[in-house]
Amino acid sequence: MVQRKLENKFTYFLRDPRVTSNLPSRVDNLSPEKIWETFLSAIFYVGKGKRSRPYQHLYDAVQLWKTQESPSSKKIAVLFVYLFFKHVWNDGGGVICLHVFLNNIPVEAYTREAVMIGALGLENLTNAKGGEFYGVAAIWMSRQKRMLGVYLLYRAMGIFLNEGERQLYPEDIN
Repeated sequence: MVQRKLENKFTYFLRDPRVTSNLPSRVDNLSPEKIWETFLSAIFYVGKGKRSRPYQHLYDAVQLWKTQESPSSKKIAVLFVYLFFKHVWNDGGGVICLHVFLNNIPVEAYTREAVMIGALGLENLTNAKGGEFYGVAAIWMSRQKRMLGVYLLYRAMGIFLNEGERQLYPEDIN
């Protein structure tokens, strides 16, 4: 019998604390609509990964921030994420990295990432491209994909509000 090691993937968000202003601690004073709007508008990157993948963005950005060099990478997302981190860190904040929907097979993580990027709108994110759809979701109509994306974002908001806001500063990344 051949055993295969499954890659456990997850979806993650990079978020701007200047927008959230510790949203989980303020929910009692805000309308549900304002909570939803604030949660969505704070997201600047949606990704999928395994192990320490989201922290690679942070590590790369810290190296550039410390040296004050311009990004030389041809990957445009690295440039935009770096510039966003730089603004957050220069304003004294730390980037929020929220991991959601853990322990997925790769095609499920790719699809979740894609539907959430689609629901948020690529133009509202620093992602260089939209995600890839697999399985039955690949043949869905745009409306169905968007509905799943909104549903997953709503579930992610619940995770964020329950877990709280933890910021990552340059000195937190080695």
